[in-house]
Amino acid sequence: NALLIGRNEIRRKLGGTPAIPIEVYLAPSEAVFRELTHGRLPHWSAGVAFLESRTIVLQASADNLLQVARHEFAHIFLHAIAPSRVPVWFHEGVAMWASHEWRLRQSAAVFYAVFSENLIPLSEIDEVLSFPSAKADLAYTESLLAVSFLIRLGGPNAVVVMLSELEADAPFEVALFRVTGETPREFERRWRDDVQGRFSLMTLLFSPDLIWLYLTLLLLLAYICVRLRNRATLRRWEAEDAAEELTLQLRVYRREDEQ
Repeated sequence: NALLIGRNEIRRKLGGTPAIPIEVYLAPSEAVFRELTHGRLPHWSAGVAFLESRTIVLQASADNLLQVARHEFAHIFLHAIAPSRVPVWFHEGVAMWASHEWRLRQSAAVFYAVFSENLIPLSEIDEVLSFPSAKADLAYTESLLAVSFLIRLGGPNAVVVMLSELEADAPFEVALFRVTGETPREFERRWRDDVQGRFSLMTLLFSPDLIWLYLTLLLLLAYICVRLRNRATLRRWEAEDAAEELTLQLRVYRREDEQ
């Protein structure tokens, strides 16, 4: 069963959390989804995890349904490990990291937010469920980037170590400091500087990851230029053939007139 496989993968990624029972409901329509969730979620929601009852409700029509399920499994395991309150950016970022959520359009949204100076402060992500769709997408992406930055500071096991600290009842601020050596304020400042550096216009222009895109665009442009040149050549040849044919016809008419 794909759901069981996904659940177990999330458990392992979060450090082998206990195999707690989780109920999953698949809503066959948006109307049923709204009914099961009591209409409390924004229109862009594709799934939800009720943490205390360990219940997940998913929209059957959701894109990447299994990925959404993995995301919600992560929320429930996270809450089981650390039931005390943690920032939403950490909850959402870990869920996205565990379920491998990243798309090219997310990069575009961050580039635009950096360019327009509209990055969302991490503390404001606590209100993500009140955000419109585009802002919510940015908030989730920023959460993932923050957790990725945490891993870069604290090492590949940073998330598991953080969860162990939280499970031992360490306050979130203390756990963050033990893993990264940063206070929440320092962490956010360095994270913001990192995002602004990684998603700047200069980075976009000279990123090694985009070299193949540039080469592909150049090849496509060269192909279009060759096609246009060939069409122009064909039109010129057709015009020359028509002119030669007209000249021959005039010669024939002239000879007939002379006779």
